[in-house]
Amino acid sequence: MAVVCRERDGMTLQLTLVIAYFLLLIPVCLKAKKSSTRHTASDHYLAGRSLGLFVLSLTLFATIASGHTLLANTGQAYLLGYHWIMAMGLWATISVSYRWIVPGLRPVALANHFVTPGDWIRFRFAAQPWAAPLRQLLTLCFCLCLANYLFAQLKAAGEIMVVLTDSKLPYSMAVPLFGLVILLYDSVGGLRAVAWTDVIQGLVTIVGIVSLCYWITSNFGGLQQIVAGVTEYRPESARVPDYTFQARWFSLMLMGGLAVCVYPQGLQRVFAASSTRVLYRSLALSNMFLVICGVVLIFAGWSSLSLLGGANINVDQVLTVVLKEWADSSAVNYFAASLVLMAVMAAIMSTADSVLLSLVSIIKHDFTQASVRTDLRQDYLIAVVVMMLCSLAALYRDITLWHLLELKLELLVQCFPGFALALHRPSLRASSVFLGLVAGLVVLVTELVLGVRSVYGINNGMVALAANVAGIFMHHFVIVLVAKKRSLALWTKSAYPMSANNRGSRGSQKKNE
Repeated sequence: MAVVCRERDGMTLQLTLVIAYFLLLIPVCLKAKKSSTRHTASDHYLAGRSLGLFVLSLTLFATIASGHTLLANTGQAYLLGYHWIMAMGLWATISVSYRWIVPGLRPVALANHFVTPGDWIRFRFAAQPWAAPLRQLLTLCFCLCLANYLFAQLKAAGEIMVVLTDSKLPYSMAVPLFGLVILLYDSVGGLRAVAWTDVIQGLVTIVGIVSLCYWITSNFGGLQQIVAGVTEYRPESARVPDYTFQARWFSLMLMGGLAVCVYPQGLQRVFAASSTRVLYRSLALSNMFLVICGVVLIFAGWSSLSLLGGANINVDQVLTVVLKEWADSSAVNYFAASLVLMAVMAAIMSTADSVLLSLVSIIKHDFTQASVRTDLRQDYLIAVVVMMLCSLAALYRDITLWHLLELKLELLVQCFPGFALALHRPSLRASSVFLGLVAGLVVLVTELVLGVRSVYGINNGMVALAANVAGIFMHHFVIVLVAKKRSLALWTKSAYPMSANNRGSRGSQKKNE
């Protein structure tokens, strides 16, 4: 009875800490709102393009290191054992892929006052016939990806609350309650409030990851014991994976790196940096944090095998269950586990508010083509509708967080050529990019409808991207050949203007003779 009461008090205290943490962020949002001198969409969504090194690096880290990423990575490490070490390549490819986009996009964005990714399409293909359909289709892809992202954050928060309250707070109530909290923060102060709260949430996440690392190293007998646990409960992962598995993971790492660099919320932070030098340093710092975070989460998943005995549990709840076990061991561990729990909730919070902000800005200014100088009343209404729809969708629990992440990356990577190829090939036409995007989407949808997960081990998204790029270059080369043929005909006509007349006159003379 005493143990039950202590567990109940512990869960109540942890829940109280989470609620208190959210309430403490409200003054930060209000301060951010007061700091806004211009109540325009540009200032609301880009914080006046004034984000410095400290704020920008932490908001980038907090946005990418989402709550569902923390839960999904730990769960997959628990499920796959040693094989999950390949996931570290995903973090490495992210830092490399940004180099494809940022150097060319950043100067153009500053010179033309970009607010959303759709502004790049308007600028790059402004006078071309297929620019508008291309922008609308890219915008639709971005919206679906962001809705998926928001869905995953709400699902992750709901799963945590279910475990934390021992199902006293039902999943169906936890999701909409968390949605209301996100809606409040997003509406109050815009990107400035999101970035300022991300600083707090990023710091909390780092402290939580450090605490988790300390617990792993001090309670599991070091690396040797952790390895022994993985070998005992996941012996199949000690063998070299087959070709199909390797191909799937290599394609997934490549797909993730290409997709993450065109995250709409990430691109908007590229636009919002105070200087290019600050942006590059912030990207380097945030990537360093991500790599460290990824390593700790892998070891957390491996350590969970020994703690839970390799039990068959919901992989999305592995980290939360482990935190409960950790908290029950001692008062000091309870405090440390609470920090990690707050870090997970902070990661969910920081990503969800960023995603909602980007989603509303894209719907408002890329679909409706409204001016960035309009007031924000319509934006608030869109935010409410979007959050309601995503909260309703998140009530569907029969899908894992990792599967949601894969679906998002598969769709988002189809948008990559519209930025990378269009930046580096000035002759590329909007019609070619549009045709390639349609081809990629048709292949991806066909694979999903048929239930195909991979083709010879290659991820669906990369197969669709291959069709996407092939469609772009085939159409582009056809346009080039037609243009060369026309220019050759015009040149021949201008170089020999009398040749046709001379032939005609000779023919007339011969006929008369």
